[in-house]
Amino acid sequence: MSGGKPELPYIGAEYCPYCAAERWSMIVTLSRFGTFRGLAVTRSAAKNGAGQAEPFPNTATWTFAHATYTSGYLTFTPVELYTNIPDPATGGYTPLQTPTAEQQALISKYDAAYGGAIPFPGFGNKYLSVGASYNAGVLSGLTWSQIATDLHNPASPVAGLCSAPPTT
Repeated sequence: MSGGKPELPYIGAEYCPYCAAERWSMIVTLSRFGTFRGLAVTRSAAKNGAGQAEPFPNTATWTFAHATYTSGYLTFTPVELYTNIPDPATGGYTPLQTPTAEQQALISKYDAAYGGAIPFPGFGNKYLSVGASYNAGVLSGLTWSQIATDLHNPASPVAGLCSAPPTT
């Protein structure tokens, strides 16, 4: 709970194509209960710092890094751990945000068995979803405009992403 409301923490990274896809469904769903401000477009990474190709490279998405969310029903607390900018010195990505001690405790308690998998959203400390909840490849090669248009077509595979139940 946060501010007397259920809290929805989200741990992800801008480079991650699975996080990229998960953000679309989270934005669509959470927009039904509140308002986002400061969402910015980005893409998942094409290659990591070691020059290795990422799955579903350059997936069109949003970042929660500098966004805020206001709702009378819940509190959304996103953390984008890394950018989509490779760091050749580490073979990984440039750090972006650091989880609070409380968020780190949730990660340590619930995500340790999964090896720190992302995306990692939790739901009011009752449910959690670790990793992608659907095939992120559905968004591969699509633009933001194509994804947004497809979200209005219930028969499209993209719209199916936003109606898929989370894994628990």
